[in-house]
Amino acid sequence: MSQAGPQPEEQQASGREDLRNRIEKRIRRLERASGNGLWSMALFLLVSLAAFDNFSFLPDLSENTRRILGAPPPIGMISLALVVYAFSGIVRTLARMSQNIKPYLGLMHAAFFTAFYTFYHLSGALPGNFWAVFFAGISVMGLENYYLWAHSGEAVRKERALLKSMQRGDEGEDRPS
Repeated sequence: MSQAGPQPEEQQASGREDLRNRIEKRIRRLERASGNGLWSMALFLLVSLAAFDNFSFLPDLSENTRRILGAPPPIGMISLALVVYAFSGIVRTLARMSQNIKPYLGLMHAAFFTAFYTFYHLSGALPGNFWAVFFAGISVMGLENYYLWAHSGEAVRKERALLKSMQRGDEGEDRPS
């Protein structure tokens, strides 16, 4: 004697529920991803606040530590690297936007701009170059976060529309013919 397996209607209902759960999970993931951009921007702003005060809350590096690190890079090289990084960051983001490629999440940009603040600080030129790093960071990260927000928002709208069409389909099945 064989046991009766699940009926086709039960399998279909189970499959629909599984699909609905996966869609809801994707929506939550997309909403979290959109928030991650804000976290990276907040981190950048916190580092910028510390840099504006020339990292005064940190102790000065000892002479031995400075000797181990070696001479800081020339200010002109730091500035050139900053311009190249900011320009390439903007171009890469615009290229991804034009091709509708999934956006980058942004923490890497915060780390790189923190490195620029650090290099200028170690060179003793941070007060004169703070605004250059700040506006470059705001430009690159602002564009990146805008695209992340727009891309995630569009994907969430599509997922919700799919969920809504599934609900309409479920309601249509419950009605008598």
